[in-house]
Amino acid sequence: MTKKDLFILLIKIFGLYSLITTIFSVLPNNIAFVIQNIDSTGIIWLICTVFITVGLFYLLITKSEKISNTLKLEKGFDDDKIEFGNLKNIDIIKFVILIIGGFLFIENLPIFLSNTLFAFKSSIPKGFDDAYGNPGLLKYNQIEDYVYWITSGSNLLIGYLLISNYKNISDFLNKKLN
Repeated sequence: MTKKDLFILLIKIFGLYSLITTIFSVLPNNIAFVIQNIDSTGIIWLICTVFITVGLFYLLITKSEKISNTLKLEKGFDDDKIEFGNLKNIDIIKFVILIIGGFLFIENLPIFLSNTLFAFKSSIPKGFDDAYGNPGLLKYNQIEDYVYWITSGSNLLIGYLLISNYKNISDFLNKKLN
């Protein structure tokens, strides 16, 4: 197996992971949000969330080779072939950094987007009522909400930085281990 094949396989696995996360976590949470306060914004948000996650799934599954080429994931390794019996420390560290960064990014993207929507909706002045004349029921001004928002945003940033700088990080960690 070549390193390019391995990275294509990993990208497809991330795509399947995003689909499973969407079906069992993101979609039910957003449906619950829309049911609490049925309005056009909630329905548009639900449709956009579904399209974004399905689009991400489609992109990761069908265009995984192009993503691998664009990110140049196979560059920076000594050999082109992967022999699992001859893996060096640096290669294992590179794979682990990419996997951790990918999971951090994919797992926290829906949480960050949902918290962004909740914060935006809670910032609408209290004078605006829903379609039934009820004042907005969304309460988002508690400190825990902002902590979740900041945590998911920082995890997105860390995941992105791990993916984009995996070679430098692995070189640094390999020097520290030896």
